[in-house]
Amino acid sequence: MKIKSQEIFGAEIQYFRTDPRYWDTILKKFKDAGLRGVTTYVQWSTHLVGPPDKKHPAGILDFDGRTNPQLNLIRFLELVEKHGLNLNFRSGPFCCNEAVHGGYPNWLVLGDPNIMVWDYQNRATQGYWIGKKEGSQPSYLHPVYLEWSEKWLREVDRIIVPHLKVNGGCITMVNLDNEISYIVRDSFLDSDYNPVNVAPGGFYHQFLTEKYGTAAKLPYPQKFRVIEDVPPPRSVPESVGADLAYYTDWIEFKTWTMCQYIRRLRAMHEANGVKNVTFMTNFNPHRPEGVPTRMPDFEEASGGIVGYDFYRGAFMSYSGYHSMARVLKLMNASLSYTWSAEFMSGTWNKDLTKTSRVSDDHMRFMARCALAHGCKSIAWFMFHDRDCWGDAPVSSHGHLRPSIEVLRETPEILFQKVKDWDALVPQGDVAVIYDLIQHQHTSIGDPMPCADGEMHVGKPSIAGIQAGGASLEYEGLFRLVEQAGMQAAAADTAHSAKSLGNYPVAFLPGSPVIGQATLKALQAYIRKGGVLVVSGPLPSMNERGRAIQFLDPKSFVWHREPLAQGKPEEDPLESIAFVQKLLTKHVPKPHVRLALEEEAAWVDWMPAGGHKEYRESRNLGSAILHRSNEECILFVLNHFIEAQRFTVELPKDNFKELINLDNGEVTALRNRRAVLDLDRKSSQIYQVQ
Repeated sequence: MKIKSQEIFGAEIQYFRTDPRYWDTILKKFKDAGLRGVTTYVQWSTHLVGPPDKKHPAGILDFDGRTNPQLNLIRFLELVEKHGLNLNFRSGPFCCNEAVHGGYPNWLVLGDPNIMVWDYQNRATQGYWIGKKEGSQPSYLHPVYLEWSEKWLREVDRIIVPHLKVNGGCITMVNLDNEISYIVRDSFLDSDYNPVNVAPGGFYHQFLTEKYGTAAKLPYPQKFRVIEDVPPPRSVPESVGADLAYYTDWIEFKTWTMCQYIRRLRAMHEANGVKNVTFMTNFNPHRPEGVPTRMPDFEEASGGIVGYDFYRGAFMSYSGYHSMARVLKLMNASLSYTWSAEFMSGTWNKDLTKTSRVSDDHMRFMARCALAHGCKSIAWFMFHDRDCWGDAPVSSHGHLRPSIEVLRETPEILFQKVKDWDALVPQGDVAVIYDLIQHQHTSIGDPMPCADGEMHVGKPSIAGIQAGGASLEYEGLFRLVEQAGMQAAAADTAHSAKSLGNYPVAFLPGSPVIGQATLKALQAYIRKGGVLVVSGPLPSMNERGRAIQFLDPKSFVWHREPLAQGKPEEDPLESIAFVQKLLTKHVPKPHVRLALEEEAAWVDWMPAGGHKEYRESRNLGSAILHRSNEECILFVLNHFIEAQRFTVELPKDNFKELINLDNGEVTALRNRRAVLDLDRKSSQIYQVQ
């Protein structure tokens, strides 16, 4: 499926949270900004004006504004069509969206506990407790919940079909639910022990049968007569060994469940005549190292594309930047299309005395950080203020704010000044290997995977080595390579082993466990002359808990201790020096090399009072070159909190100049180098000629 980024580049407009008098004004401002892709939630609970009955199986619904003008979805769609815009129709059943119960009807989340997600103690778990602290989350594959979902989608599909783009309308995309996850109950023991899954013959056993076929093929130390006899894990062990797959299968089952759910929703829409449309789903903004998932499985289940939701602090930290960059690099390696289904523009408060503003210059910086690492399109969230949301680019009445310029200039640069944005590919100099089993090991004992600021390090251990170390190393290696002046790409070896061949050096985070597919990929990589670097413990076990013989020690570079266990902006200088020396030896001509012209220094307050001079010798800058057959585009980012000068070098090509795509200024390259001066937390985009 060929996606044209320009057609979906846009922002969220919520008709039901806006006075209808301003709908046309807001849509006009949207179009004037050069955006084309409107996204909007269509919430079940919002349109619900009466309980279900025989005539109204999903409840009495108002889509034409007969009870409230703000519910006139039909008029809103007609206005979107009048302005010639495209629309992503986001009808849940779950919407999140800071709404009470996330858009589910009361009777669903407060109803029968037997249809809810259960934890390891067979208790219905907490649902979306934002807006109102009550209710549970329905279990995705419970037939009663699926029946309710089908009733709701049957009603909204009656709206969708006449307004499909192919039928002369505006709808080009349909969101298959939103942020598929177990809300804040993503930990190993918190979900989903509902009997529909774990009772004999339930979906858990269906998953095991699909994966292994028969009980005789289960790679567990304990033997079972039939697969239906296998119970789900209900505790986190202190250590794992031959029984590793028993625990990681429970993690994989949850991914399988979510993908089955997406397929069911897609089939419901298609049965109702919703065709010739791009189906999509989106990941919630949790680190994929903490909640490990197979991204391609979600893409395959949707039959369309998968987005990621990015919400970062209003003054994005270096850690927040790298979290964003890592996710995008993994998406580049795993998916057919990389984009952000929700990208923060505004904040969760109207009273800005209680929070930091999202300034236009920093919103620009956040967007360019994402674009630099392969994000092909952005759906900003929100376009306008609404309840529990403020400081958006447009007020609830359509007044323009300074950040509208960011929304205007971004598509202008990408689709007018760049020849073919969709054809450009961000270049990596080396690879960091994403081996899913390492992060599954971490996830087994992680009590709160959605706590993005913390990485679990602890039980269960393998061969005396704690979980979490490999995940920390994976995250930190990207920083070390960048601080050494180059760029690391992610290599999803389980998804595409051949991708390793694009890089002269590959880093494998040290771990006691390795996936068999990854091991085979590394063997082939080394045979073809690739330089493998392992930092930390060597693997002794594969994903099925079986002992393995790792590679010949003479065939790879082994740094016996982890390199990248420090915190962002505290990475060990000796580790950076090691990586820099190694890269200089094996990657003499990177796509682009970036260095600080001089050590960064600034004066600021001390936490205890008074002020001091701070110094930072680490290189907190980024340079990412994008290539296509026709052009090269260079992103340069300054993550320091002070303006800095960087030396940029493009060793591979005899380029002559950099053209600033913001203002047209030309900077000559002398001996393939130039000195660039960037403001704090800012980015410049250059055409390279």
